[in-house]
Amino acid sequence: MIGVFDSGSGGLTILEALQKHLPSQDFMYLGDHANAPYGHRSNEQIVEFTKNGVDILMKRGCSLVILACNTAAAVALRTLQQTWLENAHPGKRILGVLVPMVEAITGVPWSETSSNANKKYTPQNIAIFATRKTVESNAYNEEVQKRAPHITLLPKACPGIVDAIEGGAGNLPIQGLIEGYVRELRAEHKKIDAALLGCTHFPLVRKYFHAALGQEIELFSQPTVVAQSLTEYLRDHPEYNTEESGKTKLITTGSASNVAALSSFLPDHLQTFTEI
Repeated sequence: MIGVFDSGSGGLTILEALQKHLPSQDFMYLGDHANAPYGHRSNEQIVEFTKNGVDILMKRGCSLVILACNTAAAVALRTLQQTWLENAHPGKRILGVLVPMVEAITGVPWSETSSNANKKYTPQNIAIFATRKTVESNAYNEEVQKRAPHITLLPKACPGIVDAIEGGAGNLPIQGLIEGYVRELRAEHKKIDAALLGCTHFPLVRKYFHAALGQEIELFSQPTVVAQSLTEYLRDHPEYNTEESGKTKLITTGSASNVAALSSFLPDHLQTFTEI
């Protein structure tokens, strides 16, 4: 199986895209609903929660785990790869959502850094809506600047949206939050060429971002980009391609009944969780 880990239910947007691109692949999804959201947590907590989640998935048979959480990928991925994974689970791999998004934004492979620094490009302003912790990590900005210094990222922390989605707050309160954050960003930056929803919860309410930004603003689709990237990765690393029956199991560290609060945002086949 391939594991998909998220702080809550946002990673289901990634999982749904993965299922469409890899219909024969078996997946196991773990939502850490007991500790969600991660946006206000300390770095130490995020690393520990992410490590525990990856450990659970790998002990249950996953040889490859996708961190379908921007906060976990920005804060914990490198630490787990460098200091924990090889000793705990030799030969297994952890991938994150940040790498394919940086490649999509810049048009530059991850293996390249400053090779485009001296080329002439039209300056671009790209908004990134994310959790406070993802913004504070500066991970997106650092990696984009290495590869595409003509791109200026306009980060906007959006506290409250994840809590509202996970808590089933309803459409109007969530729409109001999003409109407020977009308004604040536009007040600071008049020119926005494109936008990235840098939290995997946000595609669940993508229509409100689109409406607030305007149809002329391109919205990078994180689920699609990540799914395409994993498809290519499995082509290059067939040892992690474990196509079988196309089954998916959803597990949660929290209450399975509470996850049902998200039902209005999710397809039926992504609503039945088992508690662990």
